[in-house]
Formats: sequence, C-alpha cells, structure tokens
Amino acid sequence: MATPDKTTLRRSLPIWFVPLAALIVLVAFTIVYELAVKGRSDFISPENLLNIMRQWSFVGIIAVGMTFVIILGGIDLSVGSLVAMIGGLGILTLNAAMKISGESSGGECLAVVIAFIVMLLIGTGAGLVNGILVTRGRIAPFIATLGGLAAFRSIALALADGGEYRSQSAAWFSELGTGGIPIPFTNVAPTSSGKIIPLLFPWPVLIFLFIAVIGWLLLNRTRYGRYVIAIGCNERAARYSAIHVERIKRLTYMLAGFCTGVAGALLAGRMNSVSSSTTGMLYELDVIAAVVIGGTRMRGGAGSVVGTLVGVLILGVIGNMLNLLQVSTYWQGLVKGLIIIAAVLLQRAERTE
Repeated sequence: MATPDKTTLRRSLPIWFVPLAALIVLVAFTIVYELAVKGRSDFISPENLLNIMRQWSFVGIIAVGMTFVIILGGIDLSVGSLVAMIGGLGILTLNAAMKISGESSGGECLAVVIAFIVMLLIGTGAGLVNGILVTRGRIAPFIATLGGLAAFRSIALALADGGEYRSQSAAWFSELGTGGIPIPFTNVAPTSSGKIIPLLFPWPVLIFLFIAVIGWLLLNRTRYGRYVIAIGCNERAARYSAIHVERIKRLTYMLAGFCTGVAGALLAGRMNSVSSSTTGMLYELDVIAAVVIGGTRMRGGAGSVVGTLVGVLILGVIGNMLNLLQVSTYWQGLVKGLIIIAAVLLQRAERTE
C-alpha cells in the first residue's frame, strides 16, 4: 500500500500526467530501437510526425466530444457509423448543389459550403436523437447508441447500395481534408522544375487542436462543464442541486454529434469519397480508447481534454511504431484492446487505494 505522502503526491498530479509519461516512454523506445536496428530514426522525421497527426486528427476531433459523454457517465457507440452516414449524405448534398449552382468555381465553392453545413447539422441532429433516447426514452446509453451504430451504417449502405459515394468537386471539397499551412524552411522534394514543395501543417490537425482548446474551455471554465462533471459524479445529487440533468445530457450528446460531423466532413473531403461499408469502421473503439487512455473514468465524474489529446497521440504512436516494426495490422486491434483493459484496471487500482 502506498504511503500517505506518496498517495497525496500522486493525487495532486494532473489526470493526464501518467498518459503523458507513457507517451514519452513510447517515443523514446521507438527512436532508440530504430537507431539500434537501422542507424537512423524515420519516426522523428517531420513527414512521419505530420502523417501521424493527420491520420489521427479525425479520431481526435470525435474524441473531444466523447470525453464529455464519458465524463457525464454515458457512452456513444454510434460515432463510426455516423461518420459514414454524414460523409455519404454530405457528398449527395454536394453533388446535388453543384447541379443547381453549376460547376464554375463560385458555384462549386457555394455547394461545398452547403454540404459542410448539412453535415454538421446531420451530426448534431443525430446526437440529439441519441440524447432524447437516453433522457426521455430512459434507454441505457449503451443500448441507445448501439442502435444508432446499426441504424446509421444501414442508412449509409442503403443510399449507396453498399458502394461508394463519390464527390464531383474538382478541388474545393478536398481542400480542408488535404490542404494546410506551409511550414517555412521545410520541403517534401524538389519538383522536376526545381521548385521546392514545403511541408504542410494539415488543416485537420489545426481544426483538431482548435476544437480541443474549445473543449478544454467548456469543461474547465464554464458552468456547463461543471454540470457535466457533477452529473457524472452523482446524478441524484446533481438533481437536488437544481441542475437540469436531461438538458445537459442532450446538449452533451449533441456536442458529440457535432464533433462527429466535423470529423466526417473532413474525412470525406480528404478522400473525396466515402465507402458506405468501411469508412469510420471501428472508430468507436479508437475514440473510446483515446479517451480512456487519457485518464477519463469510464464511470464518469472525472476526465480531461488534455488527457484525451495525449491518448490520441499514444494510439497514433503505437500504430506507427507497430508499422515501423513491421507488425501485422491484424494484431493492432489486439494491442488497442489490451491498452483499454490496462487503462481501466489502472483506474480501478487508483480508486481502491
């Protein structure tokens, strides 16, 4: 058993301290291993680091919303299927809008704006449906969102006959998903004309960081954030404190749906298409894993947006590390599952001390 001094010291540390320490250890191990085996480290190259952040920014955006849901004491299993439905309906809207407005640059830009707004509204609306099922329907969050997982994927499959949604936009739609801000004094490779192509800091990563900052402010600097934590700690006490529990729950699921809408729009733009069967597949596992690894308690009442950010980076580093070590992708799901179990066991051990 830990001594009182050690226990007090550990509890005084921020909830994301242990995940951050684990991330540093993972990064150090990967670099040392590569240097020992290959004599160089591809992991720390700017291209690889930006690639990790770009790949996992979509999961990270959803994870910010999921952090609030889990702190509240809920869960949302529908986010992966919702990403596919949002992306598919958004592309259908885009193509229809382009037929009406024309394929000129201005018409295409307007169609893209309309499509993005529709995708955000669909995500928020789906979150509201989940929230109503949980609050007014009195359905357990696991069951309510499990139904959403099946329903949203079914809608995406039905509207595309199990195939793909393809965007007719030539440039504008994919800009947010693939573009970014040039990084000075960097380059990918010189072109045949000798022109240097700078590395881009991707828009999805910048949007992820922006949403994480907004999420941190909501959780730590607003009455809404305090209400979310209070409900997760003790829902009955929150009701006695005159907190409108049902309204906060609905708002929280709407927030998760909005974040999913942002991620779905960016992901559809990045690929310029959406597969009705595979897009967003198992995103719910990655999102929940990132939140739990970051220190948010599955039973609610405590959590951190900063911890979720660290959790996303941990998953990205682990996936990249396994690829660099040439570990089969079929085993990566096992690694993620073990990490989730270990994180929950660690939380339980801390509570029993």
